Amino acid sequence: MTRNASRANEPFVGYYWDELRQLVTPAGPLTVCAVYTFAMLFVRYHYARFRTGLFGAQAGLAEFVAVEGLWFMFLPTLTILALQIAARCLPKTRGVFTRRRFRDFGFRPGSAVGWRDAAILFLVMLPFVLFAVSRKDFASTYPLYPLARTSLIVFLIWQAAHLVYMFGWELLNRGFLLFGLEEKMGRFAILATAIPFALLHIGKPELEAYGSFFAAIALGWVALRARSFIPGAALHWIVSATLDALAIVRAGGFK
Repeated sequence: MTRNASRANEPFVGYYWDELRQLVTPAGPLTVCAVYTFAMLFVRYHYARFRTGLFGAQAGLAEFVAVEGLWFMFLPTLTILALQIAARCLPKTRGVFTRRRFRDFGFRPGSAVGWRDAAILFLVMLPFVLFAVSRKDFASTYPLYPLARTSLIVFLIWQAAHLVYMFGWELLNRGFLLFGLEEKMGRFAILATAIPFALLHIGKPELEAYGSFFAAIALGWVALRARSFIPGAALHWIVSATLDALAIVRAGGFK
């Protein structure tokens, strides 16, 4: 008999009060999920706030991508700092938020074996990237920033903006969310990061959307083994930059 089946006849208030108590003991996973949800929803509802217009309309997408990446860095960092302050000022919260150091969330360079695995995974993924750029839908989609196809300088600017985004995205997903849920879910926290990752690929080429779920699992494995999100961020960005570069080569070079 499952735990919930044995509690089927409990009173309404008693049942849900006990469920809430378990969700906040410890409260780290609940806090991580709440912050993550806000980070993802806010940028969708307030899209205009992430476009400053400082570099003109033509730079709109590159600018938005960079600012969004900074947002993904800012919110987890602010949350971890708040947890540290709470632990110092309110010692009783230490048992409620057992993970509150930056290193607890993968803010570290990462182990050598993690970087090795990231390099191996790049070689594994390279044939898939080569296959992707041979397809018309990929070649016409990438780079996502159309002006990156015009010159090497613009291409490098786009890749720099994309690097900021990738670092922020991996910090939020394979750092803050993955390590924040690992406390309760163990390695199954990888699946919790794979689902939103795949959903955010809606609108990309269909094969990429399906493959993104499995790519997220691979990035989660690397993060847990390296105890850092940084090798995965590097891998994610390098694969993306390689795809952009090969798509431009397939199209005949810069125009």
